[in-house]
Amino acid sequence: MDLTAELRTCDWCSHHFLPRNSGGHPQRFCTPVCRRLWLEKLAKRRKQMRRLAVLIKTSPEPRRSFFVEYRRLVQEAIDALERQRHAARVLS
Repeated sequence: MDLTAELRTCDWCSHHFLPRNSGGHPQRFCTPVCRRLWLEKLAKRRKQMRRLAVLIKTSPEPRRSFFVEYRRLVQEAIDALERQRHAARVLS
């Protein structure tokens, strides 16, 4: 039996893991901690997008405000990716 054929990669930390065989949805995360961190990031992103939508609707200069906020969100996403890559290097 070849175990490497069954290994999956965690969507959060990119570590390899052997998924459970209890049925349900395919397992995406190696631990509940990784799943919770991913959900927290998703919730934060949704909150930022709602804030951005309100800013666009209420701003007297929607285009300028939109691009300033968009640039900030993009930079924040890049910083988060760099932190995640650094953490993966430290952990491996």
